[in-house]
Amino acid sequence: MRLFRHIIYWFVFLSMGIPLAYAQGKARINVTSQVYDFGTIEESAGLATHVFTIENQGDAPLVITRVTASCGCTRPEWTKAPIEANKTGTVEVTYNPEGRPGPFYKTITIFSNADKTRYNLAIKGSVAPKPKVPKITYPYAIGNLKLHAKNVLFNNLRQNEALGEKINIRNEGNASMEISLGKLPHYVTASVQPAVLAPNEEGVITFLMDGHQIKHKGRLQLDVPMEVKETGSKSISGGLKVAANVIDDFSKMSAKEKGKGAVIHISGSLLDFGQISSGKNRIPFVNNKVTGTVDITNQGKSDLVIYSFSSDNEIIGINRGKKVIKPGETTTYKVSVRPKDVKVRLEALVNIICNDPNGPVRLLKVTAYK
Repeated sequence: MRLFRHIIYWFVFLSMGIPLAYAQGKARINVTSQVYDFGTIEESAGLATHVFTIENQGDAPLVITRVTASCGCTRPEWTKAPIEANKTGTVEVTYNPEGRPGPFYKTITIFSNADKTRYNLAIKGSVAPKPKVPKITYPYAIGNLKLHAKNVLFNNLRQNEALGEKINIRNEGNASMEISLGKLPHYVTASVQPAVLAPNEEGVITFLMDGHQIKHKGRLQLDVPMEVKETGSKSISGGLKVAANVIDDFSKMSAKEKGKGAVIHISGSLLDFGQISSGKNRIPFVNNKVTGTVDITNQGKSDLVIYSFSSDNEIIGINRGKKVIKPGETTTYKVSVRPKDVKVRLEALVNIICNDPNGPVRLLKVTAYK
């Protein structure tokens, strides 16, 4: 009879759908917030990490068997030891924003012995891209010293200001080197940093031009001699070119005052000599040169002053017209090239510096080919 009652008891227990494991207890995961918002993070700041606190609200130890992420950019770490009932553990999630600008939403799945064998978490936010840093190339060389440029252009410089420019350099030799610069005019100063450039080290040559000490307006060009001395080797000579357009300061002129100023008009912005091989050019040789003309007209109400009409390219010859052009007047400048100086193709600029308050610097492109 007692055996019969025992059998009836277990029959009723099982028929109610209550598993035996329930009587042994069950772990249960709880996380206060399943989604963590990083907000905006900087790509340049590197890895971003958040720690989720995992609470076991069941009545049996919680064992996290593994944790996976929806993206390889997200790395989870978790508590490996069993988490007792009413105790807590952690899931640490690290997100790598490198190369991933813009919004993100990544899921993390916890696998465990809890009543829900899979439990999802998530991280979200937005990555602010890091500023693009231009890659520096070094196409020029003086011995083992590589330079990203050999021309320093200050562009427009007013006589009431000072401007700085720099050239990036790199030592690609196997020995340390010192770089020295030749004598400079009183209105230019220069420095090399670091003073001694170690192998594979990068540095800069900085130039400062003081417009207060420059007396004349127009195109200004300088040749700066250099010497590079590597430890245990002889010095190697080279040079840089420095140029600036020294112009009037029109910043304090009113629109009405500018309207009464000079206005430069140039007959064209391109002077194309075409093919200048003997017998093939459309412009005849004169004294072994080909010559083109450029007309400059003053369409303003005040005298137009041409401070300079010049080219940094030494093979361009210029026969200057009038320097001061009255309102309504036109003057002609001649630009010439010796065909023997053009090796394959010529592309050069002529800089025209004047007192037009609405455009003191104008460019004329000169082209030719063999």
